[in-house]
Amino acid sequence: MRIYFISFNALQKERVLACLKRKSLGFLVWCNFGIFVFNFSAQVASEHLVTGIIGESVLLPCDLNSSINPARLRFHWQDHSDVVLYSFNGRVEQEYQNELYTNRTNAFQVEMSSGNISIKLRNDQPIHFTKVCQTTLIYTWHFMEPFSHFLSLPCTLSARFLTPKLTVKYKVMNAMCLTQGGYPKPKVTWTIQDLSQPQNSTLEPREVQTNITLDPESGLYTVWSQVNFTEIYRDNHSVTCQVFNPVLNETVSNTTVIRTSEGLSLSVIVGITPLMLVCLWGIIFVYKQCKLQFQDFYYYNENRSSTV
Repeated sequence: MRIYFISFNALQKERVLACLKRKSLGFLVWCNFGIFVFNFSAQVASEHLVTGIIGESVLLPCDLNSSINPARLRFHWQDHSDVVLYSFNGRVEQEYQNELYTNRTNAFQVEMSSGNISIKLRNDQPIHFTKVCQTTLIYTWHFMEPFSHFLSLPCTLSARFLTPKLTVKYKVMNAMCLTQGGYPKPKVTWTIQDLSQPQNSTLEPREVQTNITLDPESGLYTVWSQVNFTEIYRDNHSVTCQVFNPVLNETVSNTTVIRTSEGLSLSVIVGITPLMLVCLWGIIFVYKQCKLQFQDFYYYNENRSSTV
């Protein structure tokens, strides 16, 4: 994101405008205070990394720390390709805003008089914030002293992963972990703990199967990981799947208790269920046959009695 500050009188303004026609500039902030010339320096919190989270709003900070008459204030935000995110010239100029950012940016108009020209961007898709962040280096251009125009808004993109869904399959003796919707590529770890002991241990990568894929449409990652516990785990153990987001320094996890004896009992139940159904069907069939025979015998006796 390029951020430039310019303060000038009428004559200097004409020179700057002429120069701007020949320059390829990014984000431009114009601050015109009549015949007085002010030199702003290092007013943006450039040392802070701006993190845009998909699905959440992100603040793009810019504070001049000076009293301003909003009626005489003109500024606009642009990305590296000169696409306008937000434009203000005594009022919001939506006609200059790129359609990609329509209804997705807001400024703090009440605070503009104190020099706050920050904007809030609703961050819906990775492509939006990626365009904003593609230029992060500092750039200084001097037209005439003491005018200084500089860029400094390092930013990065991230998205939160959903809480993993953890499933234990006793028939094949493994645990499977699934989550999605995150960015950037995460780190997946598994831990195992004997519930009778306070310590847990982290499984080695060779003990885990993990597949992390990037969705080309959403630009977000899906994580699938599994671990086998046929020979490793016993009853009364817990297993935890952890997915770590390096940008947000955030971990989402899920834990389940492994009880192989219960799992085997469940397998036995599942195995004998069809047999039980067959037996039940046989009982019903025999009952119906016996009922029919009894009815035939009853009607036969009734008919004999009537004949006699």
